[in-house]
Amino acid sequence: MGTRLLVLALTTSLMVALAVTSAHAGYNVAAITGGGSISGKVVFEGTPPKPKTKTINKDPDTCGTGVAEYDVVSVGSGGALESAVVYISKIKQGKDWAEEMKGQFELDQRGCKFVPKTYVVKRGAKMKVANKDPVSHNVHSYEVKGRSRITVFNSGQPAGSEFVKPVRMRRKGSHGLKLECDIHNFMHGWMFVAENPYYSVTGKDGAFSIGDLPPGDYELGVWHPVLGEQSTKVTIAAGAKAAATFQYK
Repeated sequence: MGTRLLVLALTTSLMVALAVTSAHAGYNVAAITGGGSISGKVVFEGTPPKPKTKTINKDPDTCGTGVAEYDVVSVGSGGALESAVVYISKIKQGKDWAEEMKGQFELDQRGCKFVPKTYVVKRGAKMKVANKDPVSHNVHSYEVKGRSRITVFNSGQPAGSEFVKPVRMRRKGSHGLKLECDIHNFMHGWMFVAENPYYSVTGKDGAFSIGDLPPGDYELGVWHPVLGEQSTKVTIAAGAKAAATFQYK
């Protein structure tokens, strides 16, 4: 092999190695000294948008009849917004994942509804999708960012069957995983794909809390499946408690 070809081969090998390393570079668990925290609320001001609806028009013995609502915005007392996910982005190391986030995730279809065991899934993890209904489904999941959506997996599923797929998001910073059934157009669901364990899901009070943060400057984001994303800059001091509020309109 000539010198020029050898250099080209070595350069190509290095580029491939760097690409593989970059693709697998992610979050690392590390000891935390002087960790701080941030807490606050996510609120909605004004009249929330009405849910979308679809007529339940197939397999009534399993799916029922009437109208299915989806993309619901749940607002409580004082404008408290439920089911928003507040998260720290671009953090490379810190606390460990919770035990329920370390294994395989599960998503069931039951009564023609998506029934996730958790609202949040770990990026790159495997997901077992089970059809508990006596009718066939076709699970179509999309990576959603803004108005753009890209298929993550699209699989037909006979009654009583299951399959396992990895949760692979193609773009950095993509968090929304939309679930639909191509057989039953009234089946819809959402999941949040987390890149690190620093996140908090709001309940009926709209509150969030994220702890064990290494001191430093961060980008704090909030995601809601219907209302979209927002972000702000925050500083976490050693052992201190920071606060933030997000408002949707």
